[in-house]
Amino acid sequence: MKKYGDLVASNTDRFKRIYYGDPIRIGVSELPALVIAKVETLVANHTNVEDTHAVRMSMTVVTDVRDTINEDKTMVRGVNDLYNLMEGRDASYKLLTNSLLYILRHNVELDIALNLRTDLSTMTRVSYGMTMDKRKENAWSIEGTVEFVAHFIQVR
Repeated sequence: MKKYGDLVASNTDRFKRIYYGDPIRIGVSELPALVIAKVETLVANHTNVEDTHAVRMSMTVVTDVRDTINEDKTMVRGVNDLYNLMEGRDASYKLLTNSLLYILRHNVELDIALNLRTDLSTMTRVSYGMTMDKRKENAWSIEGTVEFVAHFIQVR
């Protein structure tokens, strides 16, 4: 998880804090925040002495919309900011270089010595949602999550 946090931090300064594992409560002063967590790990035989590890991971962007909840135009701007953090695109639909999706898709090899890479052969999923009280009491937040698979081969 730390290597992915370092990757994001070296490619964008748009997050006030990166968490490893879901902290549940996040202070408003730390938003937008990035939460990196493991979802599941699959291990299979690769050779007589090696295993293939496929770790499904998630990166969740948490943003604060409390101040915009009563103004439709402002709320839309807040949602659009989240979209840009997750998968912002230019006029020709190319991903912006500081969006999470671009960073993941264009920095595949994370640690060559340890065989750690982002598996581009599996589908990367981006989803969105709104929460109330999940991250902070009496606080609304909008969140986007990108799920992907980290892959490495390791000697047993």
